[in-house]
This record gives sequence, structure tokens and C-alpha cells, in this order.
Amino acid sequence: MKTKNELFEKLWEVLYPGDPPREKKIDPEVREVIEHLYDLSAMPEPDYDGIWNRVIKDKAFKRRYVLRKMLKYAAVIALPLLLVLGGIFLLNQESTEVVPMSYERPKNAILLTMSDGSELDLRKVQQEYLTKEKVVEIRQDSTKGLVYETTTDDDTVQRYHVLEIPVAADFRLRLSDGSVVYLNSGSKLKYPIAFKGSERKVFLEGEGYFEVVKDEAHPFKVEVRNVEVEVLGTSFNVNAYPEKQGVQTTLANGKVRVTSGAKQVVLLPGEQASCLDGSIDVKKVDVREFTSWKDGLFIFNRMSLKEIMQQMERWYGLRIVFFDSEIEKYTFTGMIDKNLPAEETFKVIEKVVDVHFSLKGGNVIVTKLK
Repeated sequence: MKTKNELFEKLWEVLYPGDPPREKKIDPEVREVIEHLYDLSAMPEPDYDGIWNRVIKDKAFKRRYVLRKMLKYAAVIALPLLLVLGGIFLLNQESTEVVPMSYERPKNAILLTMSDGSELDLRKVQQEYLTKEKVVEIRQDSTKGLVYETTTDDDTVQRYHVLEIPVAADFRLRLSDGSVVYLNSGSKLKYPIAFKGSERKVFLEGEGYFEVVKDEAHPFKVEVRNVEVEVLGTSFNVNAYPEKQGVQTTLANGKVRVTSGAKQVVLLPGEQASCLDGSIDVKKVDVREFTSWKDGLFIFNRMSLKEIMQQMERWYGLRIVFFDSEIEKYTFTGMIDKNLPAEETFKVIEKVVDVHFSLKGGNVIVTKLK
């Protein structure tokens, strides 16, 4: 009697014939099951028990006990994965060949929301002069990104803009005080078009690197979730992506004060504060690992594949599926150019780690090497 893994491999060979693909005739009953799974995967909130009950009623299963048993084991192991694979590897009626697709990062809108609520896609507007608010002139620059320059101080109202960076992009912004902010993929920054009052405060979601112009009379503050980072003049990185389950502040130079609830710490260069539920943990780190993204590099130091793939999903706009949860714990150390195509980035990791990446469209399956 075959093991569950052996039984699952039979179906896997149908869904993923290898690279280069092996041409062979697929049992029409197996094809029918694959198509059935793919149709069911379109459900907005799949009920996996219900899906299986519907699948086993298919006539292909009734005619073949062996096939039914094989796919039942496969479904127990990875029915959610099959729903993904059904869309990636669905075989058409005339050919069983699976052709690897070249992948290009999506170019979603880089969205700027103005103080009056109007929106601009910065990918579509002209470079040079962009627009003019009451107290600032705003332009795009090919090297400096979005630039704000104060024209007058006679506005008594604090007006805000919101800049949203989509997956598969990053962006540079120069605020009206001259401070520079680099925003990573999937991040959002709310900021005054011109700073007023005794402090300069911005609001961050996601990840940003800040190079703050020194102004002791007007401290610069970054508010993210329930954490506040206050500086006088310094360079630092703040990471508050959802998977972090907290806020991570890494100081490149200068000094920052990190406040979380009732606790407060002052960081020195090379230190990192991790804030979660009111607590603050401080440790020494290699700053480059946490700031290299703004310079077009990925630097990983014994980082788990799970954490690395979270970055790949954001940077390339991909969906990553691990064939085995054990693979998520594998680690990788190395430096990779962010401008490499996704295929080349995965090849670099494959040279070091015993895994294989199967890239089909916007989906990636990560498997162990046998």
C-alpha cells in the first residue's frame, strides 16, 4: 500500500509536470477533477469540508475507487494548495504542456491624496511641475522623487497629504522642511504640506527610512500604531508591517527617543527598539540589514525563508506558497540586487538553500530539493 506522500505525488505530477514539462496524455477523469477544483476555488470564502463533499460526488470518483482514495489523501494533505494550483496549472483541452511564464512586476498606482480629497496617480502625471497648494509648490523629480517647497507662511490651517506606495514599488519624498523620507512597498505616509506649530509630526503605516533636517526648536515625530519616535536630527528606519506584530525602529545615526505606552528609551546608532503591547526591547544590530532596501539591495543575515518571502511578495507583487511548512524555517545569508527580475532573485537563493522555486505567472511554489 502506498504512503500518503506517494499518493499525493501522483496528483502533483499531473498538476506540475516539471521543467521542462513532460508531455503525456492526462486521464480525462483526472482533468475533470482538476477543473472542478479550479471552479470551486472561485468561491470568495471556501468551505473546505463542503468542497470535498462536493468533489467526491463527481462521477470520476464514483467510477474509480483507487483515484478517489488517492485524491482524498491529497486533499487531506493540501486541499487549499490544490485550489491555488488548479488556477496556475489548469490544463487546456488541446495540450498538456505547461509553459513557464516570464514575470514582470505590476505597476499599480502611486497615489497622492491632496488636502481637498482629490487624488493623483504619480505614475501618470508629468515630471516637473505637478501642482500648487496654497502654501507650497509640489513637483516630481527623476532623482529626488516628490518635492515640497514652501512658498508662503500665511495659511493658518494645517493641511495634510497622504502618499500611498503600492506593492512592487518604493518611493522617495522630500518634505517641506527638507527632510527626506523613503517609503517601502505597501506603505502609507500622512504628512502636513507645510509644518506648523512646535513640532513636525507625520503618520506612518508600513516601512519608511527618514533623514531628518535638524531643528531643535521643532522636534520631528513619527507616529506609527501606538508608538512615537521623536528626533532632533538623525537617520533611522521604522518598520511596522503587519507580520511584525509590533513596531521596529533602527537608528543609523544621531539619537531618537522611542515611546510605547508608559515606557521610553533613547537609542544610539546601531541600536534597534522593538515595541509590542507597551513593552520595548533594545538590541544591537547591523543597520544595513534593515536599511539597505532604500539603496536598492536586499541584505539577509540568517533570515528565515518565511521572512524573506514576505519581502518578495511585497516587492514583486507575487503570491508565495510553501509546499511544506518546514521549508519556512530554512535560513539564507546573502546580498541581492533589488532590480533583478524575480526569476534571477530566486536562482540566487536556490544556489545557497536546498529549495526550488516554481514561478508561474504571479504565483510561486516553494519545494524541497530531493
